[in-house]
Amino acid sequence: MKRRTRKRSLATPDLTPLIDVVFLLLIFFMLVTTFDKYSGFKIELPKTEAISENSNLEYELIIDKNEKYFLMKDKISMETTLETLSEKLNNVKEITISADKDLRYEVVLKAIGKLKSIGIDKVELNFNE
Repeated sequence: MKRRTRKRSLATPDLTPLIDVVFLLLIFFMLVTTFDKYSGFKIELPKTEAISENSNLEYELIIDKNEKYFLMKDKISMETTLETLSEKLNNVKEITISADKDLRYEVVLKAIGKLKSIGIDKVELNFNE
């Protein structure tokens, strides 16, 4: 006698209850979770009254909010342009750039590029409020 072998079909579980549970969990977490976009870490940095070691630099390039350039040497300020900086900054190796905080970064980067092309190695940035 021949035995007939039945082809067994693969049992597939019903996923409907699983999907229901996942959606219930999703709804639960959406209702319980609070989203606060203003809650961040508030960091208060310490303030110091120590004098910076570079605070005694002779030369300072000041850029105001109207994109005017001023060169301060020995506490004497004179208005200048980027084109005339190379004449006024002979043999200078370090300088401080003080810029208004509302000034576009493009202006400051242009000034840094000009100072680097003149041959000034050290540039310190100082943004005034």
